[in-house]
Amino acid sequence: MTDLIVVGAGLTGLFAAWQAARRGAQCMLVTAGRGGLELSSGCLGIASSGPPLRQVAKAPLPHPYALVGLDALRRAVDDLLELLEASNLPYAGGLESNLELPTAAGGTACAAYAPRSLARFLDAGAGPVTLAGFTGFRDFDSVLASNRLSARLQRPVAAADLPLPGSLPLRDLYSTDLARRFEDPDWRAQACAAWRPILIGVRHLGLPAVLGFRQHASVIAAIEELLELTVFEIPTLPPCLPGLRLESVLREACLAGGVDLIEGATAIGRVDGRNAVTRAAGIVAQTAGGPQVIDAGAVLLATGDLLHGGLVARQSGRLQESVFDLPVVHSSNRSTWTAPHFSDPQPYATFGLRVDARMRPLGADGAPLMQNLFAAGGILAGARRTEEGSRQGIGLATAWRAVESALP
Repeated sequence: MTDLIVVGAGLTGLFAAWQAARRGAQCMLVTAGRGGLELSSGCLGIASSGPPLRQVAKAPLPHPYALVGLDALRRAVDDLLELLEASNLPYAGGLESNLELPTAAGGTACAAYAPRSLARFLDAGAGPVTLAGFTGFRDFDSVLASNRLSARLQRPVAAADLPLPGSLPLRDLYSTDLARRFEDPDWRAQACAAWRPILIGVRHLGLPAVLGFRQHASVIAAIEELLELTVFEIPTLPPCLPGLRLESVLREACLAGGVDLIEGATAIGRVDGRNAVTRAAGIVAQTAGGPQVIDAGAVLLATGDLLHGGLVARQSGRLQESVFDLPVVHSSNRSTWTAPHFSDPQPYATFGLRVDARMRPLGADGAPLMQNLFAAGGILAGARRTEEGSRQGIGLATAWRAVESALP
């Protein structure tokens, strides 16, 4: 029998499965899709409205931060940063303050931690920087980005367009196409040779985040040596390489730790009600080869919120948890789920499962529904993750606490 089944393969699910494997547990990761990391910048948002430590410490119940505490967040982040450093994907930042980094649209975004390739933008200080796009790559407009960033930061930001060697494909270039090309040393050298005359006098160069995938660190080091300047990356439209790199590190760590992975499968929860205490017996994985019954000592739901499939809205106005059909905290009046304007705080953002400090879903009476069922990440009630900039912090901290509770 599997010790722990984790349902969902976003940041929360992958991190939880890896944590379980580190504890020596037999873990299975079941997912219907890829999760959202390929859509993300790869940054770790803890709280964007002020110093992360202060925001986490003052979070009121039933906010997930208030349930798990600061220690769980610290330990989760430390574990992940250690893994990333060992995987040659170092991150920069801390819990004391946020990093303010440029976006592809010329704005800025805050995060407590970011891939070092993104955070190197801060090395320029108040000095001049140049943003450069690539001919034929439409997912980054250097003129738009530089004009808007210059206005936002109140300092000069130049723009440049850099040619790419060889012929372009007869379709739009994706970031993954360029990442593969940049890992070819000969192609990379040709590109840098063509760029040198264009970049005379440039000391800090911002490029779309396409500088390699598995050989990312060596690609940036080679470009900096060839051009004799400092390079930083700016996240692009999906598929976004910084998010894909983070996903790859976690997936490979899970597989190396012995996690069994079932992809493309919908999970249906199984309940054992034969004893006085109701327990999760495991799941039925609806796979392409037919249903597969999987027994488990514990189950952890990391399926996400309404936008990710962990919660499903029915036409009747009922909000349903997608695996065990657990009770969901939400308004019964569907007309109140959304705010009039898309930029306003959205009421549905706080919908989800109510859990205790061990991350066990609770019933209407406030008691755990099952002693061995746990939940983490976006499926939890009580937080406005996007508005707060807390999505990754909540996912990591609650996953860490849920695994600790499930595998004492």
